[in-house]
Amino acid sequence: NRSRSVMSKFAYSFSNLCGAVYRQGNVAFTPDGDCVMSPVGNRISHFDLKNNRSCTFPFENKKNIHRFATSPDGSIMITADEDGRALLVNLHQRVVLCHFNFKKKVYDLKFSPDGRYFAVTHGRHVQLWDAPGRSKDFAPFSLYRTFPGQFDDTKCIDWSDDSNFFAVGARDMSCRVYSTHPIPGYRFFTLSAHRSGLVACFFEHQSLNLYTVSRDGALVVWECNSTLSQMAACARKAAKAKTGSAAFLAQEGKG
Repeated sequence: NRSRSVMSKFAYSFSNLCGAVYRQGNVAFTPDGDCVMSPVGNRISHFDLKNNRSCTFPFENKKNIHRFATSPDGSIMITADEDGRALLVNLHQRVVLCHFNFKKKVYDLKFSPDGRYFAVTHGRHVQLWDAPGRSKDFAPFSLYRTFPGQFDDTKCIDWSDDSNFFAVGARDMSCRVYSTHPIPGYRFFTLSAHRSGLVACFFEHQSLNLYTVSRDGALVVWECNSTLSQMAACARKAAKAKTGSAAFLAQEGKG
């Protein structure tokens, strides 16, 4: 009781976590590029590269954090632990807004560049959720679409710059390109050339060209014969013209 009264008297608050080391999870930069964040156990550490300072956010998950993502405007963060239990956090105030359970281990989690959605790996499927805070709903997490089709666990996600398409790599050695919104006549593209499970996939800047990386170190470059503007036009005309086709050519490299 005496220690509690002393703490309240001096108004101590949590500032940093010393002695802990990085174990797992992704590393992400803030939107301005001046800071980098990484999980340290069940917390997130924030490193200010410009002012040479560091701190640890006061919120914590029940278990070690396996994946986290921040919105494009840097206002909210979603952290998911090893069991799929997630926290929705207001980064400006550094307070937890909501607890949520994805019910499966989250291997990747990414917001769309326009901030309207975020995609989550969910077993052999990918779930697309409405981004929290964009509408006044009682439940901050609202499922928009579920994308099936993989034969093993989905492992990595990346978005195109216009947020109309996203790529999903899986343990079944394939990558699939989905459209965010339903397009008549378009389901997904399956890209297969690897001999091991995928660990990362990346869209080229302002392009639908794609880079996929597998666990054995192989890099495959997929070149698309359609531009983002052409595919956006196809999406707008899909209801009438039933078009929207594109093709990918693979070039493999190994490092």
